[in-house]
Amino acid sequence: MSYMQLLFMVYRNPAQFADELKSKPAPRWGFAAALQRALMDSLFIYLPVYFLGRIPHTASNLSFISTENYYGALVIIAPPVLLTIWLTSSSVIHLILKLSGKKSDFDQILNINGFTALAIGSVIIVWDLFWIIAGGVDQYFLGISHLVIDIWSVVITTIALNRILGTPVWLGVVLSFVGLAISLPFAVMFMRSPL
Repeated sequence: MSYMQLLFMVYRNPAQFADELKSKPAPRWGFAAALQRALMDSLFIYLPVYFLGRIPHTASNLSFISTENYYGALVIIAPPVLLTIWLTSSSVIHLILKLSGKKSDFDQILNINGFTALAIGSVIIVWDLFWIIAGGVDQYFLGISHLVIDIWSVVITTIALNRILGTPVWLGVVLSFVGLAISLPFAVMFMRSPL
């Protein structure tokens, strides 16, 4: 199964996706997926809103980047931030599994989290683009809708951890939420809503 076939499989059948992902080059495919998601955010969300001349509603937390230029800066800094989130959340999941005496494979966790980020990120990008074009909503609606969409990441990650590493379902759910909890501070600190 090719990389793109695997990506589409995550939407149709997460269990089969996990079975196929287990045999794919790890962490190379996970890195490719995480990088693809990061570049898509830069090119399809932040670059257009920068060219539209929009300014984030939330001020820049980085004193050397003005709020007026923050969307332009996100074109450059979004990929490193999103890759840092991928690495950090994967590391914490790996550490928790090791400390709890459960089976863990960091490379496989990187693959799982990379494809989950791409699968969920792709949906969020389409969702955001729709609302950028249609208008009528604000950054709070968008943020809450992202959290609702993120529920699917819990499902994908839980199934993949269970089928690839034998992680109990309850622990997979907990680890999925831990991954989201780690991602949120990074997102709040650096990322900005396109609306």
